[in-house]
Amino acid sequence: EMEVNVAVEEDCVRNAVLVTPSADHCLPGITRDTVLLLAKELGMQIEVRRVSLSEFYCADEVFTTGTMGELTPVTMIDGRKIGDLKRGPVTSLLQKTYKKAVETRLDWSTEIPPFS
Repeated sequence: EMEVNVAVEEDCVRNAVLVTPSADHCLPGITRDTVLLLAKELGMQIEVRRVSLSEFYCADEVFTTGTMGELTPVTMIDGRKIGDLKRGPVTSLLQKTYKKAVETRLDWSTEIPPFS
């Protein structure tokens, strides 16, 4: 599962607009759903719609979501720089929030019994 997301910053992280492709243009996975829920809880505006390649090129931040990579910043697409080539504040906040949620929201996980 991997999903590409666009974060367009406005005044600050809480005024960010998180844009993600609709399910007919991506794999709508568990990690994506979790990030969208967390972004909503943080007060971010979320737009689920078709996203053009030019929007990715012009975004302040881009990140992918997936089971193994969780939230991974994207700093270049097709050789074009995204933002300042660093993980942005929206991605950073969502990474921290995701990590905390996985550790503290125990109803979101299932304990695996030890192997004998």
